[in-house]
Amino acid sequence: MADRKLLIKLIIYISLILAVVAIPFAGIYVYATSLPATYKESYYAALPLKYDRLYDVKGEKIIVIGGSSVAFGIDSKLVEQELGMPCVNFGLYAAFGLKPMLDLSEGAVGEGDIVIIAPELSTQMYSDYVGYDYLLQACEQRSDMAFDLGLTYAAGFLSKFPSYIKDAGKLEKLGGLKVKGIYAAGSFDEYGDIVYERDVNVMDGMYSADNLPEIKESMISDEFAKMVNDYARKAENKGAKVYFGFCPVNELSAADISSEDRKAFVEKLDESLDVEIIASLEDHIFEAGYFYDSNFHTNDAGTVLNTVLLINDIKRVTLEKMTATNIEIPKAPAATTEDEAIASGTWEGFKYVVTSSGVTITGLSQEGLELEKLEIPSQIENYVVIKIDDKAFAGCCAKEIVLPESITVLSAGIFSEANELAKVVLQSKTLPEVGNSLLNGANSDVKIYVPEELYSIYVTDYFWGAYADRLKSYGDN
Repeated sequence: MADRKLLIKLIIYISLILAVVAIPFAGIYVYATSLPATYKESYYAALPLKYDRLYDVKGEKIIVIGGSSVAFGIDSKLVEQELGMPCVNFGLYAAFGLKPMLDLSEGAVGEGDIVIIAPELSTQMYSDYVGYDYLLQACEQRSDMAFDLGLTYAAGFLSKFPSYIKDAGKLEKLGGLKVKGIYAAGSFDEYGDIVYERDVNVMDGMYSADNLPEIKESMISDEFAKMVNDYARKAENKGAKVYFGFCPVNELSAADISSEDRKAFVEKLDESLDVEIIASLEDHIFEAGYFYDSNFHTNDAGTVLNTVLLINDIKRVTLEKMTATNIEIPKAPAATTEDEAIASGTWEGFKYVVTSSGVTITGLSQEGLELEKLEIPSQIENYVVIKIDDKAFAGCCAKEIVLPESITVLSAGIFSEANELAKVVLQSKTLPEVGNSLLNGANSDVKIYVPEELYSIYVTDYFWGAYADRLKSYGDN
């Protein structure tokens, strides 16, 4: 009798705990679905489109899971044409993390499916990290997706919900989100592929110095291996087959990674995973001309190359006799040559170099180091100032730095060692090229002020969104 009473108390206790977690979680998402669809035009809004296609495609299918390298790098129609199975492009954004992409896809995997897991080569994607703030924007008005992720996500969502409400409210007051260019929901077709025209490599120097691939044994943690292996076991219990692959990598960005390190990384991965590695890492290190605006984002030609590799990898492991793939791989668009210096000098405290493309600020003279406010000129010697070099402001006394409208590139760590800096003002009417390491070495409380009419674009941009907590619009305190 005593045991029975104890069991009843235990059941009541567990039920109360679940209620404490589940009721607020459910309430928040019921509330969230009644809010305006603030982010419906954003890049993140493509996740519901991909989720719906994943569950709408019936029968045997190919599912490719990853981050933006999958979104950019797969032509699903070519895959379907060559393999006779529909292809679901289920990659969007590394900032979500690999874990939610696996969790969202798990329920849709069925008998005869082929699943390829191909995350970007970064510590973030090779972990069980979850980007709750970005997921909240992606799941806007889609409580079904949030509930599909499950109660283990509840605490993370709850912690980010107040800032989500605040940020969405600010965007609505500024007239809503108006997204243009490739990083918008409208850039995706019905397959979940990006169809925005991207002919050539547009990166300064043909690669991004602050978006480098990570290829090291230490990335492959027990937690990561368990996450992938658990997913594969569940999928294979339902009759699917799971493989692991590699994303495209810009060869210039991987130049400092030795062949020994690459080999050791692959060997460690092979030892840790219970699934077959379907691809060759070396085959996925492409010429720089095959990329677009990131070391992992292919242009149109690179997407064909990456898709053909995927098709051939699937054929090799699923067919007894591999058949020819009759798709012509385009040559890599010609690389741009680096500009040679025309002149250099110092002007009103700024050290600079002039090339045919424009002026790069490379550092500060003693005069510049002593100024409390640095206002970068838009022109020097009748050449337009377009770029700031790494650590250009190191050792300065400036509390505020104003960058001109002409700036098109912000290098990694340009504010490093500017120890007094608290405010950066961007005057550009378009978003300058930036990577993941802009604020490396900068003060933790530096704020970046942008034009009010561009604020909503900055905070939801693929690259600038990483700095959303540092961004403010003109007039904000």
